[in-house]
Amino acid sequence: MDNSRFSTLVYRIIGKPERWHDDYLDIMQEVLDETDSFEEPGKLTELEIGDEILSRLSDTNEALTAFGTLLDKSRFKMIILDEEFTPIYFNQNAERLYRQLLSKVDEGKLNPKVLQLAREAAQNNTRNYLAGNRSNLTSMNYLDSSGEQVYLRSIHNQTSPDAEPTRFYLLLVLDQTRNDKQLNPDFCARYELTDREQMVLVKLMHGKTIKDISTESFISENTVKTHLKSLYRKTYTKSQADIVRLVLTHESQILDSYFGTGGGLFMPDSEKTKDKFTTLSNGLRLAYRDYGPADGDVVIVMHNGYGCRLSIPPGYEAMLARQNKRVIIPDRPGYGRTRYQKGHPKDWHSQFTEFIDQLGIQRYELVGHVFGSILCLCLATKADDRLKAVKLCCPVLVNQQSDTQYLSGILVPTARLVRASKRVAREIYELWLKSMNMNLPVHYRSMLNSSIGSAEQDTFNQQGITDVVVEGFREGSSNCLEGISNEMIFCLSPRKLDLSNIQVPVSLWWGTEDIRVTREGVDHLAAQLPNATTHIKEGYGEHLYFSLFEEIIAE
Repeated sequence: MDNSRFSTLVYRIIGKPERWHDDYLDIMQEVLDETDSFEEPGKLTELEIGDEILSRLSDTNEALTAFGTLLDKSRFKMIILDEEFTPIYFNQNAERLYRQLLSKVDEGKLNPKVLQLAREAAQNNTRNYLAGNRSNLTSMNYLDSSGEQVYLRSIHNQTSPDAEPTRFYLLLVLDQTRNDKQLNPDFCARYELTDREQMVLVKLMHGKTIKDISTESFISENTVKTHLKSLYRKTYTKSQADIVRLVLTHESQILDSYFGTGGGLFMPDSEKTKDKFTTLSNGLRLAYRDYGPADGDVVIVMHNGYGCRLSIPPGYEAMLARQNKRVIIPDRPGYGRTRYQKGHPKDWHSQFTEFIDQLGIQRYELVGHVFGSILCLCLATKADDRLKAVKLCCPVLVNQQSDTQYLSGILVPTARLVRASKRVAREIYELWLKSMNMNLPVHYRSMLNSSIGSAEQDTFNQQGITDVVVEGFREGSSNCLEGISNEMIFCLSPRKLDLSNIQVPVSLWWGTEDIRVTREGVDHLAAQLPNATTHIKEGYGEHLYFSLFEEIIAE
């Protein structure tokens, strides 16, 4: 499936769904059950399967069509460019514009003139961005084949003040064939526009003169001018060009959420300065955090995702001082501030060994959480005598293909996709992450809160752990897709580890409300380990990890 075709699927259904997670699981499983080709990868028709899943999702909830409506039924021709100014998507309105802007020589690229103008417009936007305007719109010195102005809008995604922002770009043109479209209701509500003002603005945007508006609307020219003055006053604009630019910006603003614009870590500013880095022999600059007393017993955490800054519970200083524990959490390649490295995590054992060598670590314990558990087990099978113990929370492991029977929730259909086509699985998984990111404040937070066990309620309310988890998901789903999706492929493919090599104690922690691995799966894993103990607690995986962190590391 090429990039533009898959993007068509992605952008069609992104919105603000109230039930995205449940619908996704149910329908994905339903389609897979009906599709024999997933049992025979050679017969896999990727686009048809993906389209069927997304079509059914759109049918289940009207909210899922919101984003598609914006793109494919909007008043604007819209082309989305990646950071290298390569087109990755265009809506139905923009197909002719897309063909016009393409290079005749370099397939899939903008023609040199448009590329140069786009770069100049982006530089202008960057200057405005650095001055405090996070998302800006610039008119390019270019008209489409209909004589309409082409605009470029920059979208900046920055996860922290000192991080290099990721950029996407939109080429926008007003579509004059859609002059009967109403304005976005949110836009009208924000600026308190009357029905008459909306009517005048729509016509104004589509090139109508004051005389045209007067004739078509059966009102005097003076009345039209009065409405225009009111529009300019309410929207703080001074001209037709200004107000068109404002509407373009507003109508494309939903993309900011998709690309994670306006981020910022949950951790306070004092926490953001504690990142450390070490450079490995292959040139990889590995980020990590080092928590607790410098002379404490070392615990190294393989987190489930999104960055070391969000993988330590609130109040950790006192906790680690009590236990005399030094907790080190590396950002694996593609997570947090360590850049993705092709092939990861196949080389993670050698990189990890070099990492602990550089830090001079003589003895350590490993803690793993969900997919981090798999990486811990992979490390433990090859570890030297410096490893003292392994502790796993929500311990997922697909060691043989038959182990997929112990998976639950999102991992069930995802594992089937991995078996059939790793490429499709990666793309669909990224789609799910992006889509969940669109509704974090409501659905994901609600899902987490409803899964807290009674024993954890007070801890989470007092320490704000749900905020940490939600923020972790937001950062990961918008900033670490490549690392997360590639580790997902690795972790859901049979690892074929010789677990009998792990002679150190292994403790397995599992929550009764876990949605990724069953109790039977935990017991099955424990039975394969020479020295394992199992702890069954009430609650959900993330909550278990955070609320019982001290108990886990103290064991």
